[in-house]
Amino acid sequence: MRYLRQLNLNALIVIESAARLGSFARAAEESLITPSAVSQRVSTAEKQLGFSVFERRQNSVTLTQEGEEYIAHIREALDTITAAGLQVNDRVRDSVLKISVLPTFAVRWLMPRIAKFDETYPDVRLHIAQSYRPVDFNREDMDLAIRYGDGNFGGLNATLLMQEDLVPALSPQLLQKVMPECRPQELVPADLKKFTLLHSATCHLNWRSWFRHAGIPDAIESARAMSFDSCMLSFQAANMGIGVAVANRAYIADDIKEGRLIAPLSIKHPNRNGWYVVFPKGHAGMPKIKVFRDWLLDEAEDALTDMQRLFFCGHGLNS
Repeated sequence: MRYLRQLNLNALIVIESAARLGSFARAAEESLITPSAVSQRVSTAEKQLGFSVFERRQNSVTLTQEGEEYIAHIREALDTITAAGLQVNDRVRDSVLKISVLPTFAVRWLMPRIAKFDETYPDVRLHIAQSYRPVDFNREDMDLAIRYGDGNFGGLNATLLMQEDLVPALSPQLLQKVMPECRPQELVPADLKKFTLLHSATCHLNWRSWFRHAGIPDAIESARAMSFDSCMLSFQAANMGIGVAVANRAYIADDIKEGRLIAPLSIKHPNRNGWYVVFPKGHAGMPKIKVFRDWLLDEAEDALTDMQRLFFCGHGLNS
């Protein structure tokens, strides 16, 4: 180990490579440097060590007796360094939870809560990626995903987080502008034809489905419309008073609480589909996945309780 303090790690790696391959030229190829650079590093090392590590021949090199002993120590030291790096890397990998999340779910539901998880579980480091497409866990470096569907995710472990529950939502200023004499609780589904309906490409059937559930399936045909490529943009447009969005209640709960939006109609459209926590069945025993899934389920349960109180008990919005 005294020599390790004298020589840098790159020199030791080159010496070990030349000894193993029996050639400065082949060591150069492996180390991605020139043969002359290998020869120079070995010569400099031998001067520092005070003995010859190699006997040079025309097309090869062999170890001297001193070199044999020295290489044994080098390999032991390099193995120790490599093992230490692998152990640290394994610990880091085990502590990082890589999650694929639907963009609107990430922004509207997960991100407002994620600081709470970070404070409660500081040893679990989250890496959050947004994507609409299904996750191929065999090819992608992901531990867990949150996806929307009916629970059938091709053999993956799937736990229901929350079901969809659609309600129309608009800003109180827009209601006052379009129907100044109408109080929120007096609004009826047919009145929505007087407003611009905000559609999104990712949830393009939501309005049609809600009107069908409300008993006026043809109402959507006579209403003005504006389309966006994501639900997030349609919700933002609703906040800005541009029109009425049909939204999952969980996504707009904060907007309702802060008074940016109201959901005055009593008709909410339940959907058998919902958001699921999915991951390969072989990952079920991983502590970081269990911790995060259990935390999500607790948060979803608390959010449902708060949402029911918000929509039906405290604000008189759609009761």
